[in-house]
Amino acid sequence: MIEREVKLAAWPGFSLPDLDGVGDGARTRRRETVDLEATYFDTPDLRLGRRGITLRHRRRGAREIWTVKLPVGDASLAGGLDRDEIDVSAPEGEVPARLALIVAAHIRTAPLRPVARLSTVRRRTVVEGPDGIPLAEIDDDEVSVMDGGRVAGRFREIEVEIAPDASDDVARAVVERLCRAGAEESDPIPKVARALGPRFFDPPEAVTRDLPPEPSAAEVITDAIAAAVGRILDHHVVAIVGTDPEGVHQMRVGTRRLRSDLRTFRPLLDRAVSDPLRDEMRWLAEILGAVRDPDVMAGRLRAGAERVLDDVDEPAVVAVLSCLDADRDRAVTTLHDTLGSDRYLHLLDDLVALAESPPLLDEAGAPAAEALPGLVAKPWKYLRHLVRDIEGEPSDEVLHDVRKRAKQVRYAAEAVEPAVGSPARQAAKGAKGLQDTLGDHQDTVVAEEWLRGLLGSVDSGATFVLGALSAEQRVERAERRAEWIEQWEKASAADRWRWLR
Repeated sequence: MIEREVKLAAWPGFSLPDLDGVGDGARTRRRETVDLEATYFDTPDLRLGRRGITLRHRRRGAREIWTVKLPVGDASLAGGLDRDEIDVSAPEGEVPARLALIVAAHIRTAPLRPVARLSTVRRRTVVEGPDGIPLAEIDDDEVSVMDGGRVAGRFREIEVEIAPDASDDVARAVVERLCRAGAEESDPIPKVARALGPRFFDPPEAVTRDLPPEPSAAEVITDAIAAAVGRILDHHVVAIVGTDPEGVHQMRVGTRRLRSDLRTFRPLLDRAVSDPLRDEMRWLAEILGAVRDPDVMAGRLRAGAERVLDDVDEPAVVAVLSCLDADRDRAVTTLHDTLGSDRYLHLLDDLVALAESPPLLDEAGAPAAEALPGLVAKPWKYLRHLVRDIEGEPSDEVLHDVRKRAKQVRYAAEAVEPAVGSPARQAAKGAKGLQDTLGDHQDTVVAEEWLRGLLGSVDSGATFVLGALSAEQRVERAERRAEWIEQWEKASAADRWRWLR
């Protein structure tokens, strides 16, 4: 559930104003005052908080709930805070398994412990529409920061939580009335941030930093590694929650980019450290791919069915795609087991350490503009020779190899773009066009192989659908074969690669 809220500060004598009429037919309904006891958990170095994540156990009377709140990007309301809120009813003690898995990438092997305890007296007001459906909830909170049995600090906060279907106009009207009554705009930060102070706002792990105008190779390499590791960490949660297939895709992209970067920058790195990590990331990428590939194939087959089949074939199409769903469900189970495993958590520890302090050789201190272009020349030369040596009509396997090499060239050019600028960006763009065309080609190969594998295990209606979808994949494969040389000519144009000289 996405929580949309605006936080305001209030002085001790503040009184909540009348909120009737903030929307058409809106009226206020007051609820009882409640006492809340919340314990927040984090690592000693606040890895969750520094990523904008909070994990808490809250007790209200006999009701106990664990909650993790995750940032979801830019706030939809000015001065607001949007977070994805996931609740699990459970007593205090061990973190519920589902929530522990969600935050595992950031906690990893560090101990999890209570970092703050807040005691809150909450006076709640609900604003309803004319149909009685809540539009907004206004919580007037008097918060005590507890240190053992004593109060270490106090603050008052007005929290305006907007219903998912309520308009932004209602939110603005509520906030405007509260401010006219004496409340003040406040930083949109969690309560626990006020309790923990500046440490909560320390930079998170594996973040990129602004590069100087003329960076060293070491600075560019460090930035590229941090970007890839950060992508893995940030999308762990989305991969677990499963509401957006892009989570798995972006996490997989992170592993692929990091493997490619470590290969590109290998001459400037201590390979005793970097090479074993590349091997481990291949293991992780394969597990992520087992989930991602059915998503891609399902979209491809569904589009093909819409082009070549009638509505009467829909039940058989559903039967075929259900087999793909079963494959994905099994892969998701394996993925969740992996993302909670000791092997994965230790790998992330190693990746964060890599991002924080890459094993750079002394040569990496040279200016990036001098040291890095030559590192792109090697994969580019390999790709050129691979294409040059093709005789006649290439096999599917050869084109797949060209695609992989094009992707390596693209990632290498993108990695050195901070040092080279537009020329590297244009080179990467050309390699990406070739990669995308041959990626579509390879997807048709994989899809047809999968469809053929179902023959003999489905009824006659589904067999007809398998044949029609297989034929559609062959048609598209022929189209991509007709295009790839044109993409290669664009990608290999001499003006894209002069900077390598």
